[in-house]
Amino acid sequence: MKFSSAYREMLLSGLNGVGNDGCRSYPVASLEIMLMDYAQRRALNKEADVFRQLCLVFDWQLTPSRQNRYLRQLRQGHTLVLTDLTKTILWTSQGFMRMTGYRLAEAIGQRPIMLQGPATNPATTQRIREKLAQAKAVRADMVNYRKDGSPYTCRVSIAPLRNRRGELTHFLAVEQEIV
Repeated sequence: MKFSSAYREMLLSGLNGVGNDGCRSYPVASLEIMLMDYAQRRALNKEADVFRQLCLVFDWQLTPSRQNRYLRQLRQGHTLVLTDLTKTILWTSQGFMRMTGYRLAEAIGQRPIMLQGPATNPATTQRIREKLAQAKAVRADMVNYRKDGSPYTCRVSIAPLRNRRGELTHFLAVEQEIV
């Protein structure tokens, strides 16, 4: 990040600590906010890069507009969950942790069924299973459970992903908590 010399001077002049009123000076607070924003944007860009790499590695047959739609949903804070054909989680976006409380390391190797519980509608899960068995896209609202056991309602759209040879290779779920 490049700053003008005047702006840099203003920021540095505010780094002298706490003012007479016990509050941090304006430039220090501004710098902290700016740096947090910058870190969030970098993390989001890194996550988008990971998704682009997955597209290349698995040679998915995604049109540029479809790939851009997934990237836009990622930027908007939706959760992306990639599974293999056995529905084992291979990768999730950071939104998964914010929504469920599970870290990526805890989710990898698990199946999304880990999020289901007493209020999860069996008819909804059955419909999802049937659509995925037919390699068809499916959209549903369902009750899932966070790591701490608290329920939340989630809108999920799951799409089958095929490689350029037309072979079904993965499923990609885009999820968003409904408030």
